[in-house]
Amino acid sequence: MTRPESTTIAFVQPFVPSYRRGLFDAIGRGLSSEGLDLEVWHDQPKGIVASRRNAITGPWSVPIKQHRLTVRRRNVTFRNIGGRARQVKAVVAGLASSNLETYRLALDPSVNLMLWGHGRNFTAGNNSVDERLENWLIGRSTHVFTYTDRGAQHLAASGVPVEKISVVRNSTDTVALRAAQASVEPGFAATTASELSLTPGQVGLFVGAFDEPKRLPFLFAAADRIHERLPGFTLVLAGAGPLDDYVRDETAKRPYTRLVGRLELPELGRMSTVVDVILMPGRVGLVAVDALALGVPLATTRYPFHAPEVDYLNDDNAIWTDDSLEAYAEGVIDVLARPDRLGELKTTARRDGDGFSAEQSAQVFVDGILSGLREGGSHASSSKRAGSSEAQTR
Repeated sequence: MTRPESTTIAFVQPFVPSYRRGLFDAIGRGLSSEGLDLEVWHDQPKGIVASRRNAITGPWSVPIKQHRLTVRRRNVTFRNIGGRARQVKAVVAGLASSNLETYRLALDPSVNLMLWGHGRNFTAGNNSVDERLENWLIGRSTHVFTYTDRGAQHLAASGVPVEKISVVRNSTDTVALRAAQASVEPGFAATTASELSLTPGQVGLFVGAFDEPKRLPFLFAAADRIHERLPGFTLVLAGAGPLDDYVRDETAKRPYTRLVGRLELPELGRMSTVVDVILMPGRVGLVAVDALALGVPLATTRYPFHAPEVDYLNDDNAIWTDDSLEAYAEGVIDVLARPDRLGELKTTARRDGDGFSAEQSAQVFVDGILSGLREGGSHASSSKRAGSSEAQTR
C-alpha cells in the first residue's frame, strides 16, 4: 500500500517565544488555505534563555529534544529530527552554521529543505568559515527566507539566485498590538500616570530581555544624565532575564525608575499610551517593529551589533545618536524638550508601522514555501545535486 503524501510543512525552532505566536498562527492559516498543515518542532528554553520567561506552545507545537554541545569553544546544537523530516513535505530550518542536524537534512535527498535566517551575521563579527558553511547549506535548499532586504542583498551578492530568496519583513503581531493600544478605557493613561508618578511628556520605556546585549549599564548611566537635565523624567523598565537582580538593584538606587516586570502584547499596547520614547541603547531587534506600530519613537545608538530589524528605523521615525553616553542622553533630552519634534517622530513612526504585520510576513512565508515545493517537489534530490555543484563553484 502506498503511503499518502504528507501535507505537513515543519518549522524547526529552538523554542517559541511569545512574540512568535501571531506569526505561526498566521502561517498556519495561510498553509491551510493551500491544503497544507503547519508543525513547529521545538524544545523548551534552558539556562539563561529560560530566564526571559517568554516561551509558549501552540496548536502547531511538536515537542523535540535539542542538545547543546561545545566543540573547540564553539557552541553547536543538534536535534535528532532526520526521521521526522523524511516524513513531511518540507522542513524550514534555521540558517545557522551551528545547527548540526541541518547538514544531515541538506544531504538527505528525501528532504525538501528550506532555510530562514538573517542572511548574514548582524549581531557579531562576520566569520568566513560560517559564511561558507551557510552558503553550502543554501546551495542544497530550495528556498531561503531573510528578515530584511539587506540580508537578501548579501545573499544575492554571494551568488544565490534572487528568485530563491524571499524577504519576510520580520514582524510581531502588530494588528493585535494596535488593538490593545486602542482598547484602553478613558482615563487609563491619567490613572496609570498617577499610580506610577509619571510626568506626561517625559516618560521613557525600556522593554526587552534583561541581558548583556541590551547594555543595561549604559541605559542606567544615560538615564541618570537625562534625569539631571529633566527632573520630571521617569524610566519604566519592562522585561526579565539573567540580569534581573542587577536591574532590581539599580532601580532601587534611583527614585525616578519604575520596574513593572514582563509585558505581554496586550500590556505593552496599554503601556504605550503613557510613555513617550522607547530607550534601547543596546541591541535592537523586533522591538523596532513594536515601536513603529505603536507610534512611540525608539531611541538607539549606532551600536555595531544590532539585529537586522534595526533597518526599519531611520532619522524620521526614530532617535539615532552616536554610540556614546553624552550623545545618547543629549539626543533623548533634545526630543523630550521639543514636543513638536516628538510629535513629528510619533506620527512618522506610526505611519511607517503600517507596513508591518504578522499576516504580511506569513503570506511571504506561504508564497515562498509554495515556490520551494515547486522547485524541489516532495523530493529535493535533483535540486540538491545542482546546489552541491553551485556551492562548490561559488
